[in-house]
This record gives sequence, C-alpha cells and structure tokens, in this order.
Amino acid sequence: MLSAAIDLDELVMDLDVRGYGLIRAEPDQESMTAAAARFGAHVDVGWMGVRLLESPGSAAWLPRHTEQLDDPEPLRYFALGCLEASASGGATCLYDGRIAARALLESWPELAQVRITYTTEWRPTAATHPLVVHDPQHGAVLRFRSALATNAVHGPLPPSISEASMYAEVEAALSAAVAVVHRWRPGDLLVVDNRAMIHSREPFTGTRRMVRYRYDDPHFKTVIITR
Repeated sequence: MLSAAIDLDELVMDLDVRGYGLIRAEPDQESMTAAAARFGAHVDVGWMGVRLLESPGSAAWLPRHTEQLDDPEPLRYFALGCLEASASGGATCLYDGRIAARALLESWPELAQVRITYTTEWRPTAATHPLVVHDPQHGAVLRFRSALATNAVHGPLPPSISEASMYAEVEAALSAAVAVVHRWRPGDLLVVDNRAMIHSREPFTGTRRMVRYRYDDPHFKTVIITR
C-alpha cells in the first residue's frame, strides 16, 4: 500500500511529465480503492466512480481512445487497478497524445480543423471535440477514439484525404508515440492523465479482473472523497 505523502507528490510529477504513474497496493478491491482515494484527495477531486471490470477473455483490441469522450470535457484523471491478471495478453497501452498531435500537425496541419462527435451505446450523451485541442497545461494534444460507428466526423477534411485516411494517419501518429505497454500484476494501480494520454488494451486469454476509477465522473459518485 502507498505509505508516504512524498510518494503522492512524486506521482503527480510523473503524471505532469510522463502522463501516467504507478501505485502498488494489495490485490483486493478494498485496498485498491483506498489507494485510489488517497490519490484523489491529494489532487483535490471530490469523488470517484468505481466499476469492477471482469472478463473471461477477448480476441479484440480495445480501440484507442480518450476516456469518456461523450462528455463535453473529458475527465482529468482515471485509474485502473488489477485484481487478477489474464493468463496471457491484456496489457494496457498508453500513447502520448502530445507527441502524436505534434507529429500529425507537422504532416497535416489542416487536420487541426477536424471535429468529431462521439456517442456510446451505454448513455444518451454526445459531445463534439476537436481532433487536436490546445490544453492549457499540455498544449496541442489529441482527443480521439479509433473509428467506430458511433463516431461522426464533421471535418473539414483536406481535399486530398478521405475519412478513412484521416483515421489511418492518426493511428500511425499514435503508434509512433507509444509511451508504455503495461503488463499487469495483481496489486498494480495505474493512474493516467486522460487529457494527455490515449489508451487501449491488447487481446487476452483467461479471466481478467480489474477495477476502474474515474475521478470527478459526472455520472457516478461511488466514493465521496474526504479532503
């Protein structure tokens, strides 16, 4: 379990620079949630939305995405905790959206004008975001989800590039900006700056049990954090 306040300060520094940081906790939901709440209190959030994610396996990659794009302002932070690692695969991949945005705009500056509306199958909400946003802390950064039927691209796209080509260019920029491929151990709690990083998950076999924490999630207030 995280034990000293200085560790939390160092974690925030890691988040500011690298976009992610790791906490080691006991591999049970109570300990994991306590560690996640300590981080939340340190960065002055009000609550966490907590969800247990359990699956016997998946043959598909999770599409690359910024968390919760169907809201007007994506969450600042989220965390993933591992209760039980999969038998094989299942790594979480983080891509630096700052590096990818710079590379994309060097090749295709016109893509700075692209807007995409995102919806999900789980909520009636929808929000439109620039493909590249100018974040007060991070500067130019991608805000993105891989091509899905629940995306709607509004452009304007350059005449020389199709929608499919636009997605391919973004995916290539992200592939070149991979920051970490995190292979899970029970007790890992990976904290992510959602406004800097884009994430996905490898296919996996065997039961995988995770806990997801969304900080100041407007839809879920599972744990109220006492400052």
